[in-house]
Amino acid sequence: MRNLKKIKWIILGLLSLSLVLAACAPSVPPTPSEAEIAQQVAATQQAKATQNSVETLMALVTELSNQPTWTPQPTCPVCPTLVVPTAQTTTDPADATAEPTAAATEEPGVKCFQFAFLGDVNYPPGTVVAPGTKFNKTWTIKNTGTCTWHTDYDLILAGGEAFGTSGRGDVPAEVIPGETLDVTIYGMVAPMTEGTYYSYWMIMAPDGARIGYGPEQQWGLGIQLIVSSQ
Repeated sequence: MRNLKKIKWIILGLLSLSLVLAACAPSVPPTPSEAEIAQQVAATQQAKATQNSVETLMALVTELSNQPTWTPQPTCPVCPTLVVPTAQTTTDPADATAEPTAAATEEPGVKCFQFAFLGDVNYPPGTVVAPGTKFNKTWTIKNTGTCTWHTDYDLILAGGEAFGTSGRGDVPAEVIPGETLDVTIYGMVAPMTEGTYYSYWMIMAPDGARIGYGPEQQWGLGIQLIVSSQ
């Protein structure tokens, strides 16, 4: 009987010892299944793709924000001032109440050197061309100022892609106020690298003054070209 109780206590002691050892044993993380590993890889690839899309969008926003603007130029000092004639009134020299003749004034709101953009003759914004395509870009404009342009006036690159040119073009003929004409940049070549390219051109007077069109004469004649091999 005593031996039976002794054996019983030995068994209880061994069970207690095994429970203590099991509690102290370090935990081992379970090995992930093949499906779990594939899911983790897919999540990592999706996060990388999202990051690349955000970086591409930020680069495009930066490119657009760097488009140039120009401060409006003052009235051309070498151009004649538009004079509005006024009728003269014959008065009696003895009439002290007679009003003097009004002085000649410049037409309000009109500057010597300004123009309006009327449209793209060819290659409108968003035109798709193959890499290395040769082309000439033409716009229609109108002289809305009070000065006559002549062939010493130029088109000048104000910002963006030169498309293989020297950054300068010509006003082809004399342009009187109110006259419309087409201006062209010749010998342009699309880049060999695919992408969207921008170019901005203004008119430059012989004295170096540059102007564009718009409410503050700050907009250049634009080109937006998409280069794609597809």
